[in-house]
Amino acid sequence: MKTVIVALNSKYIHSALAPWYLKANCTPDCGEVKVMEFSINDMADSILSQIYEENCDIVAFSCYIWNIGEVLKIADNLKKVLPKVRIVLGGPEVSFSSQEIMKNNSCIDFILSGEGEEAFKNLLRSFSDPSVALSSIKSLTYRDGENIVCGGEYALIEDLNTIVSPYSEEMLDSVGNKMLYYESSRGCPFNCSYCLSSTFKGVRYFNLERVKSDILMFIKRGTKIVKFVDRTFNCNPDRAKQIFTFIIENAGDTCFHFEAAADLFDEEMLSILSKAPEGLIQFEIGVQTTNAKTLEAINRKTNLKKVFENVQKLNKMRNIHLHLDLIVGLPYEDYESFKKSFNDVCGLSPHQLQVGFLKLLKGSSIRRESDKHGYKFRDYPPYEVLSSDCLSYGEITRLKDMEDMVERFYNSGRFEKTLQYLIKAFSSPFDFYEKLSEYFKACGYFKRSLSGRDLYTVIMNFVTDRKLDVDLKVVNELLKFDYLASNNTNNLPAGLVRNMEPGFKEKCFDFLKKEENISEYIPDFEGLTAKQIYTKVHFEKFQYDVTKDSIIQGSTVVLFDYTHYNSVSGRYNYIKVPVG
Repeated sequence: MKTVIVALNSKYIHSALAPWYLKANCTPDCGEVKVMEFSINDMADSILSQIYEENCDIVAFSCYIWNIGEVLKIADNLKKVLPKVRIVLGGPEVSFSSQEIMKNNSCIDFILSGEGEEAFKNLLRSFSDPSVALSSIKSLTYRDGENIVCGGEYALIEDLNTIVSPYSEEMLDSVGNKMLYYESSRGCPFNCSYCLSSTFKGVRYFNLERVKSDILMFIKRGTKIVKFVDRTFNCNPDRAKQIFTFIIENAGDTCFHFEAAADLFDEEMLSILSKAPEGLIQFEIGVQTTNAKTLEAINRKTNLKKVFENVQKLNKMRNIHLHLDLIVGLPYEDYESFKKSFNDVCGLSPHQLQVGFLKLLKGSSIRRESDKHGYKFRDYPPYEVLSSDCLSYGEITRLKDMEDMVERFYNSGRFEKTLQYLIKAFSSPFDFYEKLSEYFKACGYFKRSLSGRDLYTVIMNFVTDRKLDVDLKVVNELLKFDYLASNNTNNLPAGLVRNMEPGFKEKCFDFLKKEENISEYIPDFEGLTAKQIYTKVHFEKFQYDVTKDSIIQGSTVVLFDYTHYNSVSGRYNYIKVPVG
């Protein structure tokens, strides 16, 4: 008996976790088990043919909002070309509507609801061992002739330490340089109405020594990014402190990403984090809204004052990448209220600000109570909100356009100084991004493919065409600086003007020929010739001192070091140098 577990990841750079858990926990009497990973961007026919060629008896799919459509198409065609194959679905997208999905999709034979390590193993054993009855697998929905039998129970594994680790050599080799997902716990102590974690209460933990052992293994292997998928990693502060300390003490080239509640950081935890090497740790912090009535309506218990204080403290450390989240469409948050939430969070200057749109997920309490707030939402994945009592569809589309601007300009990290300057010409950050999105729409840019390089030209055109009350020379210099600090090329985008000066190149070479200059400004290049260094750096002359937070007029030469990239700021190193 051969089983193939299929994962359709949302992007190529993502890896799967659930299928490897299932495989690791299968016993020898389950037969041969193989994991196959694809992305939703792969051709469905190619995925189908590759599964077909495995000549397997059972095919299991891990189902999420981003892949359920493709999964059902592939499963339907698979059943046509392999009529005897048993098809199993599992995952959050099918756990709360198993009966409905099986009723509407005759190709599906079994659905497992909830955590599947134990149930999946027993299902496979049942195919060869008559003593294992399907009815004994409480989380299983299956067909009995023309009838659909629904177990109706969401499986939870109380003692996580009984689960065999999925992190085998085979699994880690398959991840390669992709993002690796890891969990040190399951569940969440909070009860936010839009989240699936609200469907069951409590937090269960993997043994701390097991977690430390896994972390050490990832570091030794040189895994690029480990993303902890714990819903609120620091909900147990003492445990979180121990893990942070362990990671810092054993720091290598691996970056660790955590979802955290900012109001749960105390001074001791902040002190520990202050010792982390630059780029070792990333935090994703869900603020979601700053509207108190909205927070109460979604059962989100958070101390906003503490959130803001701790984010500011983390930011001042300058060693940790901060990603803050907002959600459009929450109860009682109208356009003006979201504008305030956006400005509040943007004022914290996170490295990334994600504007998400409410998804009324199957199993969530906000979906069950959707009529209460007049929600209209897509009936198909990802079940995104279309309108509510507080937001019209037109307002949501405007916010989607604005979100696009935040993603292209703010979250790219490539326009930091330019944005800081331009936003001062508007009444708030929200107004800037709103006006920029209106300009994009008027110019038809949303319908065109624009490169990152094109965006610098677009900003210059926006400033010029909209006659903003700013100094065009300053904007030119800041755009030029932002471009050179973010791109290891000195070929400027259209519309940006250089300060040309005869003999400038020769002056730069003269600077590099002096050993004392190398020692003082760029010591990492000691021992190299001026010609060798010149190929790794770039000199640019500015009319202002753009290295300062406040723009100061005066001729300034900046050296950009393209051998050193700051993963926190997303920029190459630069330094003001005395050339000319």
